[in-house]
Amino acid sequence: MAFAPPPTDQECLDAFHAKQNHPTISGAAASIGVTVSQVKHRANLCVERGLDTGQAKAPDAPKGAPVDVVERHRLSSEIARLKALCQNLTERLSAAEEHRSSILGLPVSPAEPSPHPKSKRSSKKHSAQAVVLHLSDLHVGEVVNREEVMGVNEYSLDVAEKRIGRLFSAASVLMTSAWPASDDAPAKVCVLLGGDLISGHGLHPEHAETDAGTAYQQTKWAAEYISAGVLRLHLDLVERFGRPVPIEMISVVGNHGRDTFGKPRTKLVSIQSYDTLVSDFVEAALKQYKTITHYRPRGFDAYFDVVGWPCLLTHGDRMGSGGGTGFIGPMASIVKGHRKIIDTEHRQRRPVYRVFSGHFHTTGVTSFGFSNGSGVSYGEFAKSIRADPEPAQQNLVVFHERLGVIRWHPIAMGAPEEGSLYQPGGGLVMPDLSGSRA
Repeated sequence: MAFAPPPTDQECLDAFHAKQNHPTISGAAASIGVTVSQVKHRANLCVERGLDTGQAKAPDAPKGAPVDVVERHRLSSEIARLKALCQNLTERLSAAEEHRSSILGLPVSPAEPSPHPKSKRSSKKHSAQAVVLHLSDLHVGEVVNREEVMGVNEYSLDVAEKRIGRLFSAASVLMTSAWPASDDAPAKVCVLLGGDLISGHGLHPEHAETDAGTAYQQTKWAAEYISAGVLRLHLDLVERFGRPVPIEMISVVGNHGRDTFGKPRTKLVSIQSYDTLVSDFVEAALKQYKTITHYRPRGFDAYFDVVGWPCLLTHGDRMGSGGGTGFIGPMASIVKGHRKIIDTEHRQRRPVYRVFSGHFHTTGVTSFGFSNGSGVSYGEFAKSIRADPEPAQQNLVVFHERLGVIRWHPIAMGAPEEGSLYQPGGGLVMPDLSGSRA
């Protein structure tokens, strides 16, 4: 039985071009005088040999001269590797979207936040105001042993639940009984989920030795505590103002919740983080409340609107400001990062009035935004680098549609039984003015 020699590079290239230039495969076969199966076979060989990228031989090359076997094998292996990588990424993306629709009953694609043109002053008696409650660095699942930080602080799953409850309780008071009686109800409340909501296992392997539960369990617990707090806030606002106040939940990812080892990735960031899963679980738990809406961008920044003022939420580990502290502390990196965000966003035609960031576990106000504290507070790692022992606290900011930021309230989350950091006076000798006057 005689075997036909393999097609030459020129024959493969002719078949490839014929297939591209004719609307039907039969027309391509007729144009070069071969069968349909031969056109398909030769076109595929053209791709495998890399001839479609301009690597065909010159016209005067002897017919039938084979491509170097080693080079052909290398190109074929590279094509196979890239196809496998593309398929793997597509499957991961599909799986991340599938759990929203089939398991949680949510839309496949989460809504993304977007700013709106600044409206003219309202004709109402009161100008619109909105509240931003920033949650970040809760580290649910992390354990801080009081003995290892000399009695300053402690943290556990039970403490995390209590601190998140105190946070929403205080926020509820500030928006109801402590809200100025002369003001109308807030136009909306933006609850920011700013990343590092769980401790995770991808960042510090030593956490696996002391943390409570696995990353999956921590995700469930964090979603449960946050959902309960948001629901309480919703019900308290209804009781105070006689109608629901819109609550917008905006979520970005941090660096603790990632499921990839090594340095944080820049590709497919949101679908590789447990923070995304926390956000989806919270959305599923509260989906029956139509005035509670949920937004999550594909990237690691969220650009959103607060009564006409454009703001940006980011975790804080991707501000391009470095991580050094020096004598001035983390605020040096925070100020530099906020300024850099303002500049780079402006060059992308996105003005930013205020930046909301976390990551550094440092509460502060810069000329460009707000740096958030943490729920875990002072731990073993913070003590090892001699960081400032800041108590557990989170930011609450009130915006006015005409005046911008009008109030800033860092909300304390700790209790005296959780360490000397939360005890009034901390055992110090305090001034007593009761007997200063005769």
